[in-house]
Amino acid sequence: MKLNSILEIEEKSIISIVGAGGKTTLMYTLAKELKNENKVMVSTTTKIYCPSKEEVDFIAIGEEYNTIKNNKANGIYAYGKFINDENKLIGIEKEEASKYVDNFDYILIEADGSKGKQIKGWNSTEPVICNETNITIGVLSLGALGMKINDENVHRLKEFQKLTNCKIGNDIGIEEFINIIFNENGLFKYSKGEKVLFLNKLDKVNEEDLRLLISEINKRNNKYINKIIVGSLKDKYYKIII
Repeated sequence: MKLNSILEIEEKSIISIVGAGGKTTLMYTLAKELKNENKVMVSTTTKIYCPSKEEVDFIAIGEEYNTIKNNKANGIYAYGKFINDENKLIGIEKEEASKYVDNFDYILIEADGSKGKQIKGWNSTEPVICNETNITIGVLSLGALGMKINDENVHRLKEFQKLTNCKIGNDIGIEEFINIIFNENGLFKYSKGEKVLFLNKLDKVNEEDLRLLISEINKRNNKYINKIIVGSLKDKYYKIII
C-alpha cells in the first residue's frame, strides 16, 4: 500500500512534517507518489538542502515563483525564497502557505530541523508549522532506540533532557520515545490538523522492542494521535497500526 493511500490526503491539503530520522525522505516519497496526477509543491519553513533533479521536476527561487504558478504540468515543484551559502533552500513563512494553494494540488512542508540526527528536542521556536496545515506528520526513527544519549546522537540535547528526564550516557529507550511523543512540548508541539505518527526505519528495531513501544503508545494515546504508521521509507514498506 502506498503512503498517500494510508494517509488519505484530501486535495488542496497542506501537510507539515516534523521530527527526526526521515522527514525529507518522507516529503519526497509522498511527493513522488502524488505527482503523476497532480501538481505538488514542496518547501520548508526552516531550511533544507537544495533538491536535486532526481528529487523534483521544477525549482523556483524568489520571484521565479511566477514562472511555476501558472505551469499546468503535473510534477514536483520546489520553491524557496533563496539558497544560502550552505546550498540550503530557505523556504516560506508559516503565515503564507495558503496563498500557494490555488496553484497546486498539494503542498508538502518540512517544518522542523534535526541536523541529520535520529532524534531531537525542541526549542521554543520549533517546529515551525504553517497556520493552515491540515495534517501534521511526526517522524521518529526506530533506529534511535538503544543509542547513547549524547550530543552526537541527539539534536538539542538540553531540550531533549528536559522533555524526557533522561541522563546523558544512558541508552535511548521506550520511555524516552513515549515522552517525546506525548509531551506537550514534544513531537506534536504547535501541531495543527490531523496528527500522524510515522515510526520509520523498521529494519533497525527488534520485534519485542517494537511490540512494547506500540503497546505503550496505545495505552496513552486516547485519540491524541489520529494515525500511527510503522514502516521503512528506504524499503517503501508501510503498515498502519491505528
